[in-house]
Amino acid sequence: MIVAGLLASLPPALLRANQAKKLPPWEKFDEEDGISVYRRDVPGSDIVALRGEGVVAAPILRVGSVLTDISRATEWIDSLEEAKLVRKISDTEYIKWDHIGTPFVLADRDFVFNVKLEFKAKEKQMIVRLKSVEDPAAPKTDYVRGHMIYGMYVLTSIEGGKKTRILTEMLCDPKGSVAKWMVNLFQKSWPYNTITALRKQVQKPDIKDNPKLKDALSKEGII
Repeated sequence: MIVAGLLASLPPALLRANQAKKLPPWEKFDEEDGISVYRRDVPGSDIVALRGEGVVAAPILRVGSVLTDISRATEWIDSLEEAKLVRKISDTEYIKWDHIGTPFVLADRDFVFNVKLEFKAKEKQMIVRLKSVEDPAAPKTDYVRGHMIYGMYVLTSIEGGKKTRILTEMLCDPKGSVAKWMVNLFQKSWPYNTITALRKQVQKPDIKDNPKLKDALSKEGII
């Protein structure tokens, strides 16, 4: 029910808010098809953070190209009805808007994200970070505006560049009147569904690599 999209620690704002509280460890609660799924309680929040880890049989460029292709995001992100680029900040940062469809008894949700790419040459990693922001250029709707406290995808090139290890995390509040226990129940399948859908998407024959992303990864020596 919640988009997708997501490091082992919370972003600065949450860390400051919880600086006196040690975060509990990640708890593994499922593993299927080589995908491990974890949860973590967050002090001060009724929403649990989620993490998924798995391997995608495609190079990091292909996986990163799919993750940053807004035009085809509806093909693989669970319940995503619409996705739009709000504005480009740079080749590695932009603002996007997502519309999430929900069961008919609930109002649809939408999110406005800041998306930022980072590269770690030594680790051969590409990191995609997401967080909710306000932007006057975002579409005006009657949907309930959800809040992505943080989201992240860490892509690591492995096996000589043939495959990609993916770690994804999120802490997301859909807002509205939905009970938080129900939110946690629905969102628990998000890590598995996301990695499974990503595995399928990268294998489509018409998927194209992003040339600007290729240049960035090449410049960093990741590919």
